[in-house]
Amino acid sequence: MASPRSPPCGEDGEENILYDLLVNAEWPPETELQPRGNRKHGASFIITRAITGPALLLLRYIWYSPAKFSLPSGLVRLVNKQINWHLVLSSNGKLLAVVQDQQTISGFKNVFPFFVVPKDPNPQWRRVAWSHDCTLLAYAESTGTVRVFDLMGSELLVISPVSTSFPGDLSYAIAGLIFLEYKASAQWSAELLVINYRGELRSYLVSVGTNQSFQESHSFSFSSHYTHGINTVIYHPGHRLLLVGGCETDEDGVSKASACGISAWRVLSGSPHYKQVTSYEDDIKTRRGLLRIMNLRFYSRRGTEQDGIFKMNLSPDGALLAAIHFSGKLTIWSIPSLRQQGEWDQTDQPGYDEVNPDWKLSNEKRKKIKDKESYYPLIDVNWWADNSVILARCSGALTVSSVKTLKNLLGRSCEWFESSPQVTSAHDGGFLSLECEIKLVPKRLRLESRPGDEDEGEDDSDSDDENSAKDRYFSYLKQGLYFVTEMERFAPPRKRPRTITKNFRLVSLRSTTPEELYQRKIDNEEYEEALSLAQAYGLDSDLVYQRQWRKSAVNVASIQDYLSKIKKRAWVLHECLERVPENVDAAKKLLQYGLKGTDLEALVAIGKGEDGGRFILPGEADIGIPYENFLSPDEETDAKNKKEARKHQELLLSLNFSKLTLEQKELCRSRLKLLTYLDRLETYEEILGGPHSAEQHYDGEFFKKFRNQNIVLSARTYARESNVRALEILFTFHGSALLPHRQAILSNFPETTSPHEYAFLLPEACYEQGTLRIIPWNEQKHREEDWCEKADCRTIVEPTLQDESEFLYESQPELLKYRTTELSVELVTDWYLSRAQEIEKYAMQVDCALSLVRLGMERNIPGLQVLCDNLITLETVVYETDGDRTLTLKELVEMKDIEKLRLLMKNSSDEKYVKNVYQWMIPFLHRCENQTPGLANSLFKEYLVTLAKEDLTLPLKIFQNSKPCQQKIIPEQDQLMITALECIYSCERDDQLALCYDILECLPQRGYGPETDKTSSLHDAVDELERILSVSELLEKHGLQKPVSFVKDTKDNAEEARKLMIRLTRHTGRKQPSVNEMQWKELLQDMLDMQQKVYTCLQSDACYEIFTESLLCSSSIDNIHLAGQMMHCSIWSVDQPISSKGKPQYRVSYKRSIELVLAASREYFNSSTSLTDTCMDLARYIYSCYKKKYASLFTRIRNFVSFDSFLCYNTELQVWPPVSTTVDNNISWILQFF
Repeated sequence: MASPRSPPCGEDGEENILYDLLVNAEWPPETELQPRGNRKHGASFIITRAITGPALLLLRYIWYSPAKFSLPSGLVRLVNKQINWHLVLSSNGKLLAVVQDQQTISGFKNVFPFFVVPKDPNPQWRRVAWSHDCTLLAYAESTGTVRVFDLMGSELLVISPVSTSFPGDLSYAIAGLIFLEYKASAQWSAELLVINYRGELRSYLVSVGTNQSFQESHSFSFSSHYTHGINTVIYHPGHRLLLVGGCETDEDGVSKASACGISAWRVLSGSPHYKQVTSYEDDIKTRRGLLRIMNLRFYSRRGTEQDGIFKMNLSPDGALLAAIHFSGKLTIWSIPSLRQQGEWDQTDQPGYDEVNPDWKLSNEKRKKIKDKESYYPLIDVNWWADNSVILARCSGALTVSSVKTLKNLLGRSCEWFESSPQVTSAHDGGFLSLECEIKLVPKRLRLESRPGDEDEGEDDSDSDDENSAKDRYFSYLKQGLYFVTEMERFAPPRKRPRTITKNFRLVSLRSTTPEELYQRKIDNEEYEEALSLAQAYGLDSDLVYQRQWRKSAVNVASIQDYLSKIKKRAWVLHECLERVPENVDAAKKLLQYGLKGTDLEALVAIGKGEDGGRFILPGEADIGIPYENFLSPDEETDAKNKKEARKHQELLLSLNFSKLTLEQKELCRSRLKLLTYLDRLETYEEILGGPHSAEQHYDGEFFKKFRNQNIVLSARTYARESNVRALEILFTFHGSALLPHRQAILSNFPETTSPHEYAFLLPEACYEQGTLRIIPWNEQKHREEDWCEKADCRTIVEPTLQDESEFLYESQPELLKYRTTELSVELVTDWYLSRAQEIEKYAMQVDCALSLVRLGMERNIPGLQVLCDNLITLETVVYETDGDRTLTLKELVEMKDIEKLRLLMKNSSDEKYVKNVYQWMIPFLHRCENQTPGLANSLFKEYLVTLAKEDLTLPLKIFQNSKPCQQKIIPEQDQLMITALECIYSCERDDQLALCYDILECLPQRGYGPETDKTSSLHDAVDELERILSVSELLEKHGLQKPVSFVKDTKDNAEEARKLMIRLTRHTGRKQPSVNEMQWKELLQDMLDMQQKVYTCLQSDACYEIFTESLLCSSSIDNIHLAGQMMHCSIWSVDQPISSKGKPQYRVSYKRSIELVLAASREYFNSSTSLTDTCMDLARYIYSCYKKKYASLFTRIRNFVSFDSFLCYNTELQVWPPVSTTVDNNISWILQFF
């Protein structure tokens, strides 16, 4: 690039070129093995060849023979210095051919087809040319073979050389390959001129298309004019001239051009086809002398190498010809006169001896400095414009120089490429250059790639300067002996071939405008050069600092080095607002820097129109007041602070916020946003655990989202993530935005999160002057309120603020009632109740809901006890009793208290029943008692009574654990007796008598414990229970089991009592085997006990009568006989004393006895089915047994005497009274037969 500090125009009026370098293409590196044998130049080579071939040595170095054509050594040296690839640009500048080792790439900006060519042993000696219409490409090998291709890569023609050269002879290589436009016949597309280095020209007519072929048109030789052959040929289409360059001549009388080896030949349409264009000097020159005829040359006598033309090129307008010579000389000629316009020997050329600075940085390239003279010559020349040429040297130096002064128009220094670059002519303000970077593969990599090679000759240096003269002498001698004897002992040490990599690049150098170049320099990160350009051409340097800023990490240094140098306020503020550094300190510094540029000074400057869009820092627009030198540092700081405060107040008073401009409002909005970001950053720092922890855990991507996020949304997110610490910090430092939604945010904690984790976030109440109030949250601020956050500014800058909490209530509108800046106790109570129910409903987490309620109660929130009790009950049912786990709070609340109690004890096992009563039932009863006094006893009694109906086992356990001298389940003795009595009387089973007695034993004795008004009556009831139990026991004893409640219910009912006695005696009478007399008497005694203890409503006579009647009706003769002992047989009989022994005691009255006998007779008679029925036998027995005793009875049935005979008679007659008739009827029926 031209030095931007140099003036755009030179002192002579020539403008410098502002340019840029672009790499158009870069091919993959090629690896090549480079053999390293003994030197082929110098004394060793001459000695070796002298020993092996003295004739050849004489021929090659002493005597020149025309039989052996030799190319000029200068030509060979420069050609071999060229890179292997070739670069040819078409005449229209749209197509480019790059000749590689085995292929040619053509094209330029679009498609690059490939032409496959054979590998050439001498690739530098190849030649390539485009046709005049750019449709054909001719490629010449070093052997002289020419191939013609079309643009699609197809090989059309192959033209072989007429003469075949021996290996190593490059004189048949092509020095000129030229397409001429052919119009003589439509058969041929073009004429191709092929000229080799011998000066032999052959013209071929080329046809492409359907009849592709070629035909030799004519031949011509320049050997008569160039005895040593030609070096280069170019064609001038405007003048139809062939410009030929060869070796120089020292003949007298020739023109300057001819002396330098340049001649012009006009192309003719017929024979001789080419005619030299001569000058006046050429016409009058003398013939060549004897030495020319003999063609005898002793090169060693000349003292210097013969100079000649190496390359030539025409200017774009065709008026000038630039030529470079073997010696490095540059000459400029006018066309067609071939008058010299300029000549510069190599030493006269500016910067010819400059060395590439990169060579000093590489050990491998540093060797070139030792032989730097060989890199001075020019290697290629082309034209930039009609008055400037492109010069390329072997060293890689490239300049665009004026043809008048050879001044470098690229700037103060040349542009450096790799060694021996090739250049094209300029088109559209630029040209192309092909360079090859050669690198030596490191020794370690070579050893790894060829581990089996020997290590001899490991030194990579080609120099033998370090060897002594003696060593070199013996080395030369050994080489000569080896060539003579071919003995291995004289063989020179083998040197490992060097491995090199070749990296070919196609680079374009294009002129550009300062703006384009400036942008490209920035894109290529060449910032220093870009800044120089900006300074030289008055460009905006902000672009450089902007790119550097965006490419660098944000820290104090980058803010100072880049951001602080950017003048555009909008861009700086945008970066401060949008860019998020990767560490917390840098983020803070960036925001603070943005705040500095949005303070009152900038606001005032904008209002006055003095800012110019610049980013103004405090003090830049300030008229400083110098401080006194004698002030101490502390005093100076205080004075400075006072001054800043005074100035701040003055600026604030000078502003009228109602009249702010749009730009001022935008500045205020940016400041508000920066303050918000800074607050969020400090909040995030607190969330991470403080400054030290923030340095380790800061996440730039998260902060980028967090700082722009709705703060209410952030709070809800933290709540849903159960991040209690973060939410606490948000409430503390952003309370004004969040505390009105505190309850709604707390409702977003997952229902599965234990409320104990966020307990300190829950509302709390306390009494203030006797009134219960909600304790406000302890808010804090990161900083003092800024001037732009005050109402007079904020209402102007942001007149309408968006409600950031709308989303919070969209899905949960029921939470809107909790939105308030001052929570009331009633609202908080309602929230605790509803939230606890939500937790239980949605998560079925009873423990979490209960924890929330308990936390509320601990915080003095009223009205939670009932819900707490229900949740405790539900928790016990779900978690402890192994009850229904799907039971919900709603279902539980809808239950009656007795149902809840039964549910609690439903799954309790008998073994753990008492323990569970203590753990589950009693706490539940206490909760019920607290809610409704007196409810616990009624519930407990109802529960036990319900159990007692089916079984007294579990109630017994309760009563057993309510005895004195232990922890009582039922602490009050009155309640114990009441419950026990009701349980026993409620039992509907008749097999629980033992349990009833056990319960009875649990009841307190009369006189124990405190007494109440009910105690005496309850003891009486217990005594009565004892008697009732004794009666129940007697019934059970005789097999007539009855519930205790039956006895209690029938004790005052004479009819039921009588029926009970009858059932008892009849049941005894039906027993099998029949009971004996003693058992009957024991039954009688038990009946009398029952009558005396319980059934006092029944007379003892009734018991005797029932007993006697049962004996008579027992279907047992023994019992009938025993019944006789229980009755009076005479009307005058009286009861015997009980103390009498051995005599029957008659108790049943005579009258009643007759009725019992008659009744028994009727019963047996009515029960008979035939005369032979056993019941009839019992009736006869009673008749015979009581006939004498109850004679008066039988007088009442006078015809009953013949009853037996009548029965016998009627049996024979098969006549029988109706079975359904009574005895009296039967007697009447009998009398009708007499």
